[in-house]
Amino acid sequence: MEPISGHAGIAVPLPLSDINTDLIYPQQFLRKPDREAMGEFLFYSLRHKPDGSLDPDFILNREPYDAATILIAGRNFGSGSSREHAPWALKAFGFRCLISSMFADIFKANCVNNGIIPVTIGDADLADCLRAAENPQDARFAVDLERRELTHARLGTLTFGIGDSDRDRLLEGRDLISDALAEIDAVRVHEARSAAGAPWLDLGAWKG
Repeated sequence: MEPISGHAGIAVPLPLSDINTDLIYPQQFLRKPDREAMGEFLFYSLRHKPDGSLDPDFILNREPYDAATILIAGRNFGSGSSREHAPWALKAFGFRCLISSMFADIFKANCVNNGIIPVTIGDADLADCLRAAENPQDARFAVDLERRELTHARLGTLTFGIGDSDRDRLLEGRDLISDALAEIDAVRVHEARSAAGAPWLDLGAWKG
């Protein structure tokens, strides 16, 4: 995972609360194997008409929001199932930062593990950001992860919340696998101790 210290770009407002992972990435596309192509199915039921064509009225299908890299959503974004396809699709579409007043815990962890910054702000600030982003000429935001600051030309600078461990993981480009590999020596010591204390559990010692 590449380190990320911040991001600036066009923000698209999606003022809906309780957006779940099935709405973000529908279950009928779960078997698509290529993460890089999952952006095509992001918010599929919202972005498409019943006949499968793009809905020109949906905001992500309109300029300049079709090039947005920041998503501002209502409260409780990413609820529902724990499918990691949701952040995969968001990243494949081009999003690098999400802004809401609350994220579902597992979804937020999956975002951090995939290099997407989850910015948590208060409900009043969120309402201001949503209103600002509704104007295409006023929709550019900047996120400074090191300072925990969200900046907008008219709204000024807002402080956002993110846990220290999540912040450090994003800044250093560490995912859960790299964290585990960093402890590989301790894992090997534990495995050796376990094998010595209970050799009947050491499958590697068994020979057919």
